[in-house]
Amino acid sequence: MAYLRVKSIRGQKYLYLVKSAWDTEKKTSKQTIIKYLGIESDVTIDDVPEDYRNSKKISDYFLNQKYFQPKVQNELIEKLQADLLSSFKNGDFVTAHCFLESYEKIYGFESFIDEVMVPLIGKIGTLGNSKKIDLGTQTTCYNAIEDLLNMIIEHSSVNPSKKKILICVPNGEQHTLGTKILQTKLSLKGNTVYNLPPFTPSSLIMESIEHDAPDCVFVSVTLDENLLSAKRMVEKINEKYGLPIFVGGNAIKNNSENWDVPIGKNLSIPKILKLIQSKKLQILTTA
Repeated sequence: MAYLRVKSIRGQKYLYLVKSAWDTEKKTSKQTIIKYLGIESDVTIDDVPEDYRNSKKISDYFLNQKYFQPKVQNELIEKLQADLLSSFKNGDFVTAHCFLESYEKIYGFESFIDEVMVPLIGKIGTLGNSKKIDLGTQTTCYNAIEDLLNMIIEHSSVNPSKKKILICVPNGEQHTLGTKILQTKLSLKGNTVYNLPPFTPSSLIMESIEHDAPDCVFVSVTLDENLLSAKRMVEKINEKYGLPIFVGGNAIKNNSENWDVPIGKNLSIPKILKLIQSKKLQILTTA
């Protein structure tokens, strides 16, 4: 039986065509190299001798591996973004769900958010700003995106086992897409996330913290005029509960020097979760 074997040498992966034969004397399977094929990322099925190309194991290997080649993945992502945008505009949520499910089987939900969804949100915003799509179409697209994110959250929240995290926005904020993406990414890591809606009064935010007992709080601020309100909220939460607080959003990027607390820029989700686990910092802000 012939199959492919990957061998790693000093961080570089090499591909070999090998076969196994039963050694009757030693009563064990013996592996023999048929051909060295080259560096794994450079090998195609054409490098395999013709007599072995029809092997199911070998053809399946190349069928699966090709999706993880950067060029193929980039082309797939561009096409998927175009197809998703078309389905959003037409209000075809069923097709959008099918696109998500197909992509997730190969690359996973996290890749869908980072590589497909976040850049697509930026494209939709650009189309709206340049008047290439009207406000109604833009809103329809954002609603469809939230629908997909809710689908991912439902899938990831079956057995949450890590931290409890509360996400909120200060008075005056109306955005939900950024906090929904954050909620989705944190949920995918096995956390229980309470994402409070816009216009939730400060008193109810405090009640939610009291009731849900989160391990940390995220405050998202998009508009510069809401920075003062966000600062007051951070002060209240820190004074009463002493929880780690992460403050993020476009307003923080533009006004990070105005915060009289440590600034931690461009923190990844794993890094944030590690900080939450350690609880070494009481107030953190992340742009």
